[in-house]
Amino acid sequence: MKIDVISEFPELERLAADWLDLCRRSPGTTPFQTPMWLLPWWRAFGSDELVVITGREGVRLDSLAPLTILRDSDSGESLGLFLGTGISDYLDVVGSADALTDQLGWLDCQAWDFQQLRPSSPLLAAATPRGWSEQVFDQDPCPILSLSDAKEDFEDLISPHFRKKIRYYRRALERSGEVRYERATPENLDEFLTALYELHKARWRQKGMEGVLGDDVVQQFHREVAGGMLGTDALRMYAIRLDGRIVAVFYGFSLGRTVYYYLSGYDPQLERLSIGTLLVAHAVEQAIHAGAHTFDFLRGAEEYKYAWGAKDRMNQRRQLFRT
Repeated sequence: MKIDVISEFPELERLAADWLDLCRRSPGTTPFQTPMWLLPWWRAFGSDELVVITGREGVRLDSLAPLTILRDSDSGESLGLFLGTGISDYLDVVGSADALTDQLGWLDCQAWDFQQLRPSSPLLAAATPRGWSEQVFDQDPCPILSLSDAKEDFEDLISPHFRKKIRYYRRALERSGEVRYERATPENLDEFLTALYELHKARWRQKGMEGVLGDDVVQQFHREVAGGMLGTDALRMYAIRLDGRIVAVFYGFSLGRTVYYYLSGYDPQLERLSIGTLLVAHAVEQAIHAGAHTFDFLRGAEEYKYAWGAKDRMNQRRQLFRT
């Protein structure tokens, strides 16, 4: 395998088509390893040393490790991380990890901190580079809902009591006005995103906080991500309109047979009607109709996720230290 290290962002941008093809044919890859997520991440948040390791068999891209190295100019210390660290629910290499981890020992970096690795991550199985020590430990739970028991819709997945509650919430919302569910398109994407930002902020301000979407840079990042995901049929974004006004927005992604629930926003004045539950119900139903096998609630052990029957899967963190 021919190993290269990309350190210039324009070169990484030119790799986007081959990179996306590799993601689509690599089992276990999530939307957070795709160019639609990581290229906007670097434009918005990247400021240190870009280190993307690629491996090719012939001309075909077969592996990729999207990394960056942070350097402290005063102390001389250095730390390597995945691109996307912080706001990405899953981080990983794409494709095989063995040849890529061998390259780590040759890079000028004192330690590597690989966060949010799924248990199936190829990086967890890769050998420790010679001259390095390691530690691996649990990090965050990600509740996962299997859709394999669904026959026609989400009601096959949930208890009779929960099913009855959702039907009640739907009737109550319909009594409040004309209800319409919509999916994001190129024509309404900007409207959906603006509504998401405003609704998300409204909920968090009730708690005296701004939420994760209050910053202009973060908002522009998600506009670019959503546009790229929509263009590759990976965006799963839905809105509920009440009398023509958007009152709830689901923002998620899809890759392979999994739908990922990233964020949502809804009118806090409609919380008494469980508008958030209805929003998730619609997204789960759409996932089933599209043939998805898994609905991933991503990081966090919020109680509502387990009401759907989701089961925890624990992310891992692997740290390497030069000895």
